[in-house]
Order: sequence, then C-alpha cells, then structure tokens
Amino acid sequence: MAKDTYYFSHDVNASNDPKIIVMKELCGVISYAWWWILIEQLAAQEEYKLPMDKITFTGLGIAFGMKQNEAIASSNEAKLSTAKQAEAYVNLLINECELLETDGEYFWSPSLLRRNLLRKKKQEEISKKRSEAGRLGGLNSGKARSKTKQLLEANEANEANEANEAKGKERKGNNSYSYSYGDARENENSENVLTMFDENSNKHDPYKNVFKIYMNDVGEISSITKEKLEYLVNDFGEDEVITAISKASEVGKASIAYITAILNNKIREEAANGTSKRSSGNRKDKTKAVDTEIDWSKETADWL
Repeated sequence: MAKDTYYFSHDVNASNDPKIIVMKELCGVISYAWWWILIEQLAAQEEYKLPMDKITFTGLGIAFGMKQNEAIASSNEAKLSTAKQAEAYVNLLINECELLETDGEYFWSPSLLRRNLLRKKKQEEISKKRSEAGRLGGLNSGKARSKTKQLLEANEANEANEANEAKGKERKGNNSYSYSYGDARENENSENVLTMFDENSNKHDPYKNVFKIYMNDVGEISSITKEKLEYLVNDFGEDEVITAISKASEVGKASIAYITAILNNKIREEAANGTSKRSSGNRKDKTKAVDTEIDWSKETADWL
C-alpha cells in the first residue's frame, strides 16, 4: 500500500558520509543517483520497507536505468541481468556499506526509518494540539453564545417588566377603572361615565356605589349598562344589586344579564314564601311564584 509521503529529510552533506563514499568507490558516482532513487522508493512504502524478491529488483533495475551489459563492480557482474544488477547493488549496500538492513524478507534504510518515524510522531502531536485547540474554541464559542442568549433574555425580561410597570402606573392614574365599551352598538350610545363620580358631593348616591362595584367586580360599563343598573337599583335597592353583583362575580358569570337573573329569581323565591314587600308598579311584574328552578336563558334574553 502506497504511503502518503511528500518529503523526507536529506542532510546537505550526505555525499561526505563515509558510507556513501565507500559506495561511490565500489560502484562509481552513478551509484549516488541510484541511492537516492532507492530512498525515494522506500519512503513511498507504508512501513518504509521493500521486499527482497525478483519483482522488487526488476523494478529497481528499471528505475536505476541499468543496462544488461553495464559494469557495476567487476567483469563477472557485467554479464548479469538488470534485476541481478539491482539485487547485487542492494546486497552491497547491506553487506559492504552498511547503508541498508534486512531481515531476509524485507530491506530498509535505518536512517530513513528513524527520520520518518520521528516526523510522523511530530505530525501526530501537532494534529492532537490542533484538535484540542478546536475543541476548546468550540467550547468558548458555545459559552459566548450562551452568554449572549442570557443577556438578550435578561434585556427582554427587563423591557417586559418596565412595560408592565408603566401599564400599572397608567391604570393607577385612571383610578383602576376601564371605560372602553364592548361593541359598536354601545359605542354609538356611550357617554362619559366619569361624571358619575363627583368626589366633591357629600350626598349619598346609590347609583354611584353600584357603578363602582360593578366596574371593580365585572369590568367595563357603558351608557346602556349604566341605564340597566339604574333600573335594578330602582326596583331592588342598592344593597340587593350589590349582593347580586358579588354573587355573579363569585361564580364566574359576571354580566348584567346574569345579575338581573339573580335578582328576578330572588323575587320569585320571596313571592313563593309570601314574604315579598316590593311594589309591582315600577317595572314588569317580578312576583310570579315558581316552584321549579329558573330557566336562565329565558331570564337573560330580555337583557341581551
């Protein structure tokens, strides 16, 4: 398997190495070129080793550019094939020059092996440091995003609190009453209900008390609702109307229709018990006795 190798270290004074000098003396200057071709071939291998076989030596002979009749050491070797010449050259580097080592199956350069293993170790250390730096950078980036999110949420919460405080102050400035009206029909006939709260008047006003309690317990009030409440006060009295408003609010059905139904039902109960003292001349007769529970839908329809 080919190794992903881009370079290998090369001493600038390699030609002065005593082992290289011996090689050149035995094989000629051309052997210096063969040497570096061989080192390139070894450096390209996964474990920086080549097998001691015919295919390897044939390939090296071709790579070295050896010719069948080229003399490399003696006249006897000149008759060898290129594969045999390459094998003889490798054995010379192993046995005579001590530039290569072998285990009988593979051969390698101890210097190349040592240098590349050292370079590989340094690359792994650099890769590990970069990976750790990336991890720490990711953590710091995540913390920064989390901090930014917290600041944004805190700002939104502060803005919401300020808005709520401003609304609270506005409601307080308006005596906590709401003067908006429910629908278009009531808006057309609405009037300014502020005139019903004359703080300078010492005269007891039962309507005013009912209006205040209605707005506190029920909510909005309009001219039509105001008129209906006045009728109820006239018919049933201030205390009875206030009691009916409280009951309607307690059961969660606070409306002028439900309040009216409560008062009508009370009249029927009094009539059934023979205790009614109210006049039937003010408005519609409310004294008709009933023995069954009131039908709220019929009682409220007249006021909707």
